[in-house]
Amino acid sequence: MAAHRPFVGALPYGVRDLFLEEAARLTSLEDTWRRLFQAWGYSPIVPPTYEHYEVLLLGSGVELEEQVFRVLDREGSILALRSDLTTQVARIVGTKLHNHPLPLRFYYLANVFRYEEPQAGRQREFRQAGVELIGAPGPEADAEVLSLTIEALRRAGLREFQLNVGHLGLFHALASEAGLGPSEAEAVRACLNRKDVPGLAEVLGRQAENGAPYRALLTLPELCGGPEILDRAASLSSHPSARASIQRLRAIHQVLASRDLAGHVIFDLGETRGMGYYTGIAFEGFAPGLGFPICSGGRYDELISRYGPSRPAVGVALVTERVLLAMDGADASLARPDLLVTAPVARSCWREIERLRESGWRVEADVLDMSEEDLCRIAAARGIPCLALSAEGDRVRLLEQGVEQWVPWQVLMEGRP
Repeated sequence: MAAHRPFVGALPYGVRDLFLEEAARLTSLEDTWRRLFQAWGYSPIVPPTYEHYEVLLLGSGVELEEQVFRVLDREGSILALRSDLTTQVARIVGTKLHNHPLPLRFYYLANVFRYEEPQAGRQREFRQAGVELIGAPGPEADAEVLSLTIEALRRAGLREFQLNVGHLGLFHALASEAGLGPSEAEAVRACLNRKDVPGLAEVLGRQAENGAPYRALLTLPELCGGPEILDRAASLSSHPSARASIQRLRAIHQVLASRDLAGHVIFDLGETRGMGYYTGIAFEGFAPGLGFPICSGGRYDELISRYGPSRPAVGVALVTERVLLAMDGADASLARPDLLVTAPVARSCWREIERLRESGWRVEADVLDMSEEDLCRIAAARGIPCLALSAEGDRVRLLEQGVEQWVPWQVLMEGRP
C-alpha cells in the first residue's frame, strides 16, 4: 500500500500562511517598529535561523529547551531552530564584539520556532520584534528598554496596555533566607506564577519554622500595584540583594515618572516567570481582552559570559502576531494604495508616477487595461481614495470621493496623502 501523502495544499501543524491584508498589517507594523528602533539608536542584527543545539540553548532553562525543534545534519551534529533571539545576540556579542565600544544597541525582526501547542496569537513559527541593550548595568538602561517597549505599543495604535514589572533578585533573596533548595525554589516559583496561594502555603509548609522569610514569600502574591507597594516590600527582608532589588525598581519608576510613562507600569513582585537567564527585572505586557502576554523582557547580566567576557544586558521581545490581535479594532488596510492609475495613464505618465512614489504616495497601476467603470468599482471595494482616469500635459484627471477634477501633477507631488 502506498504511503499516505498530505494534500498538496496542506501545511504542517502549527504553521500558517499570511497573505493580503493580514500580511500587509504585519509588515506595516514591523516597518513602524524598524523606524522607531533606529530612531532610538538601535542597529539591526540578523542571526541565522538555526545553530548548534548546545550553543543556542546556553542558559535558557528547562522549559525553553523542551520547546526546541531539533535537527540532525548529515555529519551527525544536533542543530536547533532558534527559539529565542536573545541567546543568539549574546553569542554574537560574546564571541565577535567583546572588544567593541559599549553600550551596544541591537534590534531584530525575525521568525522564531517553538515546539508547543499552538494558541491564540502564537503558532509553532511566529514573529518576534525585539531590542537588546548591552553593556549598561544601571536602572537608566532598564528604564530605556521599558520606555521603548511602551512607545512600540503606542506606535502600534494601542492605548490601554500594562507592563507588569518584577525583580528576580527579591525572590532569590527570600528563597535563600528561607533555606529553599533548587527544587523547592522552583516549586515555589511555579505557585507564584500561577497566583496559587494555597499551593504556595503547602509547598512552604516545611519552612514555617523559619518565620519571617516564610511569611515574606507568602506575601509576594499580594505585592502587585503602584510604587506604594515597594515601601511594603522593603520591610520584608534586610537581605542586601532584596534591598538592592527594591531600590532598583524605585529608580526605574522615577525615570518613567519623569517621562510621563509610569501610568503604563505596575509592579508585580510575585511575578517570577521569564527566561532562565534573567537576573534582574523581568516584565510582561498585557492588553485588554487578551489573556496572554504580548511582550516580555528582562535583565540578563550573566548570559553573555557563557560565550565570552561578561557584559550586563537588558532587552525585550514583542510577539508580533499577538500585538496584531490587540490591534484588531485598528484599520486593517494598512498597505492599501493611495492612488489607482488607469493603464493609459500608467503608459504615458510613468515619470510622473515615479515622482509621486518618491514623494510618499503609494501608487498602483492597472495592468489589465480595465475600463474606468471597472476601476471605479475596484477602487471603491478596496478603499482606494483616489483614481487617476486620464492625463493631459502637466495635469491629471482625478476622481476622489465622487468628485472629478483636473489637478496638476506638481500639486500632488507637493502634497503627500
